[in-house]
Amino acid sequence: METNVIEVRPNGATAIWSAIDGGLLRRVRKSSIVFGLVLAFPLATSFGWGAPAAWLAGIAWSLANLAATASLVRKVLTLEPRDKPSIVKSLLIKFPVLYAIGFALLVSGLPAQWTLAGFAWPLLVAVLKAAGRSYLRLDDTPRGNFRVLS
Repeated sequence: METNVIEVRPNGATAIWSAIDGGLLRRVRKSSIVFGLVLAFPLATSFGWGAPAAWLAGIAWSLANLAATASLVRKVLTLEPRDKPSIVKSLLIKFPVLYAIGFALLVSGLPAQWTLAGFAWPLLVAVLKAAGRSYLRLDDTPRGNFRVLS
């Protein structure tokens, strides 16, 4: 079996998608849920049940928004022909539906500061995960930007 190595030219789609790859989003989702649940218990003992309910609702809304945004980016920044009806469907779900849910969360009577803190939590987790990967140089290739074909 012969192995060929070709140099990969970076383009806009691969550069953006490599920054928000599916593995990073999966790790952000998992860490946000686990540590968000862990932090909900001290919030409940300190502030009552309204704060952790708002915290968890904010996290859930943020993760749904992040998934919708990633799906939209994946559909728009592709090298294959774009599926325009699918893009329109994603836009119709993301903007009116998710933002209506976000507005409903803010006016629901839950503490708004904890809802917004929960919304910001996955974004903080994503920044810390990306910074950690960058600091540890986990995404660097030792000899440049090459793809092995077999």
